[in-house]
Amino acid sequence: MHVNSDDRVRRFGCAAGVAALALLLPLPEARAAGPLGLYVGGAFGQARVDASLPNAGQFREDHSAFKIMAGLRPDPVLGAELEYVDFGHPGRFNGIGGSDVSMKGAAAFGMFYLPVPLVDVYAKGGLARLQSTANVNPCVTCLNPVAPPPPRRSTNTSWTGAAGVQFKLGSVAVRGEYERFNAAGDAPYLLSVGASWTF
Repeated sequence: MHVNSDDRVRRFGCAAGVAALALLLPLPEARAAGPLGLYVGGAFGQARVDASLPNAGQFREDHSAFKIMAGLRPDPVLGAELEYVDFGHPGRFNGIGGSDVSMKGAAAFGMFYLPVPLVDVYAKGGLARLQSTANVNPCVTCLNPVAPPPPRRSTNTSWTGAAGVQFKLGSVAVRGEYERFNAAGDAPYLLSVGASWTF
């Protein structure tokens, strides 16, 4: 029986479609073993602490940071996550005076996972409540130094967003993530690498 080229193209297209469908079918199995996909984890990384300080201008320093998180993933593409993040306590000295800022707080996110194989690529957005404490001593080395002003404390609740990628091996997942916040009059961020365990 003679098969023309149009039939070959159609058969090839059908075979390619079936193969693509077979590759996508395992994706729902990425769901965690539990019905809600509950997980806990932690991460370490580097934070950029940005703050606008009274009588001292812009404060911008890098510092090591950490976070702990808990979340759920009841659906392969949707989830939710809570986290506590600590940006550390960076300081700087400009030859005359000094300043330092500590920043920490909690955030709640809704998560969306892209349907791609092998790894989880995700974006998340939500609200963060960060507390910051800034100390400014404008003249540490002056001959007649004056008492520094009291620490400036502020609390900011604002929108936050993040994106990341994670690789799962059974109940353990390793992730890398970038998060951006609004606090202390500026936009601090956190780059982190962490792990989570699903139970």
